[in-house]
Amino acid sequence: MSAQASSRTYRFAPLDRAGWLLGLSGAQCLSIAAGVVVAGVLLDRGAPAPLVLSPFVAGIAFAFATVGSWPAHEMAPAVARFATAVVRRRRSWTAEVPLLTGTPADAERAPTLPPIFQGLALLDGGPVTWCPQRADGGVGVVLDRRARTVSASLPVRGRDFSLLERGDQERLVGLWGDALAAFCSERSPVAGVRVTEWAAPSGLAEHERHLAAAGSRSAGSEPHSSYAELLSDAGPGAMSRALLLTVTVEVRRLSQRGSAAKPATDQAVEVLLEHLRLLGARLESAGLTVEPPLSLVSTAELLRVRCDPTVVQRLDIRRRSLAALARAVVRYDLGPLATEAGWSWFRMDGSLHRTYWVAEWPRLEVGPNWLEPLLLYAGGVRSFAIHYEPVSPSRSRRRIDRDATRLAADEEQRARGGFRIGARHRRAQEAVLEREAELVSGYAELEFAGFVTVTGRDQESLERSCAEYEQSAAQAGLELRALDGRQDVAFLCTLPLGRGLARGRWS
Repeated sequence: MSAQASSRTYRFAPLDRAGWLLGLSGAQCLSIAAGVVVAGVLLDRGAPAPLVLSPFVAGIAFAFATVGSWPAHEMAPAVARFATAVVRRRRSWTAEVPLLTGTPADAERAPTLPPIFQGLALLDGGPVTWCPQRADGGVGVVLDRRARTVSASLPVRGRDFSLLERGDQERLVGLWGDALAAFCSERSPVAGVRVTEWAAPSGLAEHERHLAAAGSRSAGSEPHSSYAELLSDAGPGAMSRALLLTVTVEVRRLSQRGSAAKPATDQAVEVLLEHLRLLGARLESAGLTVEPPLSLVSTAELLRVRCDPTVVQRLDIRRRSLAALARAVVRYDLGPLATEAGWSWFRMDGSLHRTYWVAEWPRLEVGPNWLEPLLLYAGGVRSFAIHYEPVSPSRSRRRIDRDATRLAADEEQRARGGFRIGARHRRAQEAVLEREAELVSGYAELEFAGFVTVTGRDQESLERSCAEYEQSAAQAGLELRALDGRQDVAFLCTLPLGRGLARGRWS
């Protein structure tokens, strides 16, 4: 066999759209049924024909019309939520700026956070013995009181994946799958793993300062001129990138673990740190460089930069201050001072954000480096996140049986009604059979969803960056849909937190 023929490829299954009846979802069936019932009541009371037909037509329109790129019945909750925020004047939020007088009451006062951050708290998980002690504190743990979860993040760096041979790329992808599969055990406390890749133009300030410092000694020389020309050419495409792996542990899964005298949150933090250690060991065996978990200060600063990338330079200056070394300003780093939610954007301080959901993954078979057009594109500020939810083997078997039964019933209904059974339906059936074969072979199953957040300083730069990243995503085989009407909560999906949109809706 040739090298090309023996190369491994990967294929994504289409989203399951079998629905309740003839491919129609529950919302579509209910809207059509409601229209028929209301039309029947009006007809029974002798109403004129236009009035009788109006509810039926409205039900059909609600079931099959589209709002932008979204079906109307799927957009209805977002429209209702946004309209409620407009009527109640809750689109905008500003923080209460405390007067730091140095009194004990001011020191204990917690900073106000925007509504999307309500219930989140930043805790110090303390030092860990399996990584070097950091000068800026112990592990930063994000506590979500609403979802009862704790999360922490590991910075990870890899080799130049695009420059490796095809066989090495396939091997690394397989090792990455093995690292995630370890979470797919029965009664695992890990509720999710989030991979967040953040990219932003970095400029060449450090290189230019180095060139200026050496200019007095080598000005006019050929190496000096060549280096200056290289910086001039590489400046527009210079990007800084950061990759984080966030592990989330659910507190309610630990109700029977550990000592009853220890608080559940403390038990969850201990389990979380142990899973971070094990994950780091697996990633290092896969050839990745794993850094110590983000500290309390680093987590706060990272969230601040993600909310408003324009503060990067101010944070760099502040890191050298005595207050920063004494960790006296950490309490006010977690959130912004002002937010505003629009239909298609979300403003936090001086930055505008727009979040997309990956509605379609590549339909053709792809290689291990298929995401390069999106990840390597040198554009504006953007975050790309993939949410993984481990599925236990027993739950996976139940889901496969349920999906196979539903698809078979849908096919029977279509055949009985004389409707065509399309290629998408056939492909969904093949995907279920492939999942069953992989489960029997010992492979683990993970639910996943992808999100992309594009950031700009103003509306013009945001629209330009969104157009560029939509095109680069299309080159990678991804279809992006803007989460209009819910941009504020959607923004959380690309932050290294344990909170996002409703679980189970986007996989």
